[in-house]
Amino acid sequence: MKNRATAQASRSGSRGILERVFSAVGGSRDDEQEGDEKATDLLKADHDEVRRLFKEVDKASDAAVATRKRTIDEISSMLEVHATLEEKIFYPACKNLRDEDARKIVAESLEEHTIVKRLIKELAPLRGSDERFVAKATVLKESVEHHADEEESDLFPVAESELGDERLIDLGRKMAALKSRLSSGRKARSVSKRVRRTTTRKRR
Repeated sequence: MKNRATAQASRSGSRGILERVFSAVGGSRDDEQEGDEKATDLLKADHDEVRRLFKEVDKASDAAVATRKRTIDEISSMLEVHATLEEKIFYPACKNLRDEDARKIVAESLEEHTIVKRLIKELAPLRGSDERFVAKATVLKESVEHHADEEESDLFPVAESELGDERLIDLGRKMAALKSRLSSGRKARSVSKRVRRTTTRKRR
């Protein structure tokens, strides 16, 4: 009996250690489940953040050209990651929706992505004081907000109804993992560019 009790205590202690290690490294199992986001919720959060940033651009004074440029660059980076998540994970899952209108929105959204990517590319080399920058940034805002509004009103509810929570959570996990990889890569490239610019200036 004494040996059995000792063994049980040992196993209990081992489980306790494992739980503490798991919690320290990645959080508790309950926390992990609670942290799972549906794909549509993740995309809506991106939409809301981009809307917030566009409002910052609108509020910036005419003299704050550097702030406008920096914020538009931030929006552009977010949109590029967001578009990749939709194109590689979310849209393929929606192409077989029974709702015909929702499938049409997916096709239209892909075309809208092409327009947005072109605007991002055209904005990148422009200065914040350039009249073309202001005009293109306005068109970008209008295009993105129309795109987001349409998805949230006409596509996401259908996807939530037809795909269900379990499938959307699975898609959300995949999207979160891809977003993390893409964002990390962009940060590394951004740091590398700053280092090269600094080195070039010092040489001059």
